[in-house]
Amino acid sequence: MDAGTLARSSLAEDGTVDQRIAEYILRSLPRSELKEYLAALRRELRRRRVDVSLTGPGEEPLRQELGRTFSGRELVISRDDALGGGVKVRTGDDIIDASAQGYVRQLIGKLRET
Repeated sequence: MDAGTLARSSLAEDGTVDQRIAEYILRSLPRSELKEYLAALRRELRRRRVDVSLTGPGEEPLRQELGRTFSGRELVISRDDALGGGVKVRTGDDIIDASAQGYVRQLIGKLRET
């Protein structure tokens, strides 16, 4: 069983690992495989969580839509006025930046390329 499969199968819905499973993994895996497992476990936990940054309080319809879109995942919504408007969503290794700050950062990157 590869590290990713082991990490997914050892996690409960709430993101916890049963103590008996953890003890078994710690006893059974050699150090190199344990490192791979822990890295896969961190990736899986990040994948199960969605961090949303909004400017302002965020309207309830938007919060409900985010809940529907990312159902089954832990949804963490925070306020970040530094975005300058818009929204930034991070889930796993993916980042969707639809903020004014992100747009300006993209524009500066393109200008540097020329």
